[in-house]
Amino acid sequence: MSGRDEFSVSMATMADADAIVALVNAESERSGAVLTIDTAKIAEWIKHGICLVARTPDGKVVGHLAAHRWSGCGWVELRSSVVDPEFRGRGISSALTSMIISEIKARYGSPTIVAFTNKAGTGHGILEAVGMDEAEYDSLPEELFSIGPAYRGKKEYGYRVYVRQ
Repeated sequence: MSGRDEFSVSMATMADADAIVALVNAESERSGAVLTIDTAKIAEWIKHGICLVARTPDGKVVGHLAAHRWSGCGWVELRSSVVDPEFRGRGISSALTSMIISEIKARYGSPTIVAFTNKAGTGHGILEAVGMDEAEYDSLPEELFSIGPAYRGKKEYGYRVYVRQ
């Protein structure tokens, strides 16, 4: 098998939570490109947001992408985009991103979508392919920064921000 035949993309369930946490936290430790998460965060995304997984035919979770809608400004943030290193280069990130954009449109209409990426991240081209443009931090609503210093610090640590209006 090659490419899309090697995986499927679907909504995550709580049965996927431990595998998602392991995948995301391993990437955080390996590259620092994503923040660590826990099962409580996954449960929140499953219940109140959009949480996708890519899995192999035998059920192994090999990719993850979530989206969270900020209530005050209505923007939707893409979160924790990770693909298992053994499965990179097979279109998993593109499939996850395309599906989550479709799901965002179905649920919320056409909100502004934002994604923060590490300078070293490899997803910039995928974000641009789905119509996201690199933006300045000053263009973001204050609500995105009200949750704590982690978001403000992203600018200081060289994170890039992408927006789709």
